[in-house]
Formats: sequence, structure tokens, C-alpha cells
Amino acid sequence: MPVADTELLFALNPLDKKHGEAMKSLSLKGLKIPDTAIFEFQIVLRARGRNTKEIASAMTAIKQIFESRKLKEVCTMKSNLFIRQAEIEEKQGLSYFDSLIAASALAVDSAILSDDSAFDRVQGLKRIPLG
Repeated sequence: MPVADTELLFALNPLDKKHGEAMKSLSLKGLKIPDTAIFEFQIVLRARGRNTKEIASAMTAIKQIFESRKLKEVCTMKSNLFIRQAEIEEKQGLSYFDSLIAASALAVDSAILSDDSAFDRVQGLKRIPLG
């Protein structure tokens, strides 16, 4: 039961170049959406200058996709997650959000759906490519 990386959430946009692959990936058995990916998704939208109405619309759109595909959101943000995140960031050199999502994946099932090869550096984490 892998967790989705944030890139999957962005690829749910029909204008995204990986949209077709993302939609096919949604049928992956046991796929879960971690709170950390949803958090990063919103932060990136804010950083790109989206206003609150646009962000709410994007969040509503992905929520509707989750519900229509019966995808479960998982809550992983606890103090132990942040301890593990810091260890991954320091030891494997992943960015803050990549290390946070890697820690979520390890907490859930040790597998992540992502095309980001940075996750390959995390011991015990299996990466499943989108396409």
C-alpha cells in the first residue's frame, strides 16, 4: 500500500504532462494519500502566488478525485515523523518536503509512488514509478 508523492497531486491537473500516467496510477492497489503530500501541495500553491480561492478550488478538486476513486488519506504527522524526517534529510540529503514524505511512506508501508529518484537513497523505502 504505497503512499503518493506530491507530484501525483499536481499531475491530477489535466494540463499536467504526467496527467495520463497519474490517472492510471490511481488504480494502484492500496494507494494512500499522506497528509504530508497534501500539506506540500498547498504550500507550493501558495508559493506560486495562488490566492485562497484558487487554493480552495484546487484542494476541492483533488478531494473529489480521492473520494471518487475511494483513495484514503492517512494522517502521519506526529512527533516521531518529524524526528525521522530530520534524520532522512541529514543522512540522505533529501529536501525538507521529500524527507517528510519519505518519513510518511516509511510509517505507512515503506513504499512511495513517485518518479523522483531522490527517494531511492532512503534505506528501506521502495519507489514505484508513476508510469
